[in-house]
Amino acid sequence: MHDVLYPIMADLAGVRERINRYYKIRAGELQNFAHLEDRRESYLCPALVLFSARIHGRVTDDVVSFAEMFQLVYLASTIHRNINEDGQLQGCRCADPRDGCQYPILVGDYLYSRAFSILVNTGHTKYMSGLSEIVTKINEGGILRNKTLQGGTARLEIWREIIRLEKAELLAGCCQMGAKVAGASEESQFHLSRFGHSLGLAVGMKEIKRLDQADAYFNEALSHLDRQTPGAERDNLKNMVLYLMDKNIDNRKMVC
Repeated sequence: MHDVLYPIMADLAGVRERINRYYKIRAGELQNFAHLEDRRESYLCPALVLFSARIHGRVTDDVVSFAEMFQLVYLASTIHRNINEDGQLQGCRCADPRDGCQYPILVGDYLYSRAFSILVNTGHTKYMSGLSEIVTKINEGGILRNKTLQGGTARLEIWREIIRLEKAELLAGCCQMGAKVAGASEESQFHLSRFGHSLGLAVGMKEIKRLDQADAYFNEALSHLDRQTPGAERDNLKNMVLYLMDKNIDNRKMVC
């Protein structure tokens, strides 16, 4: 019995260890001020970076740094997305600061800043523009999401745009940058970026229970993945996609 993340478990452990360095600040433990995601699915971003890099070479320290960076972006965006906007508008004073507004906003901003500092500290400032664009789109998606929720039920086209901005662009960046830092060709980077984009749409559609749309995007993602060089590393990434599709992969599980 093997889980679908087994090939990258050691590297994911390294990502978690690095991120833990940021969880203790002068004011106390970060988890006291915001709800931090730590479910098995919450490591999808670093997993995509690592798998995309492994298809094109070994996992270097730079690759692990990019996996760490994208996980910080994911955590920050998730914290901001889950802020209780209704409570803020009603002037609620939450007993738990994690359920309020001020502290989660500050924690999310702190994590975004840490993500950008990784590019500076590793000398990869040329990626600043790309990461900035991803964060910008995530926040645009958040604005659209809040506006949509206030207006009631949204059409499928609106939800697709929200998912594209909040999730698809992020996963596309994970795959493209993970491959690029590992030395992948421009063509491989393009197809991995499209793979990540389609995967993000698939995961998002699944979250809102549009399973017909999700299946179509999962299959689209797999078609882009098939453009990569055949081999064990590509198969490992495919197994993770099949897990996300809830396909039976010899009873494998996504655990980290």
